[in-house]
Amino acid sequence: MIRKRMVEIRGKRSQAQMAKILQMSQQQYSNIENGKRGINPKYFKLFETVFNESIEKLAPDIFIPQNTPKRCKN
Repeated sequence: MIRKRMVEIRGKRSQAQMAKILQMSQQQYSNIENGKRGINPKYFKLFETVFNESIEKLAPDIFIPQNTPKRCKN
């Protein structure tokens, strides 16, 4: 799942530029932006500060309960 809000806010900046700002490798940043990797909770505040957006809006997929029951067909 691509974290679209992160891509929108990044705008014309490259993933490498964002990675440098966030003090991580481009590959790490790419994996986070593309939803292949989660964001370590210790970095939540940094992401919120850099993107000026709540972590829930940047990466809503990490806040979806994993054991949500599926709807039953009647």
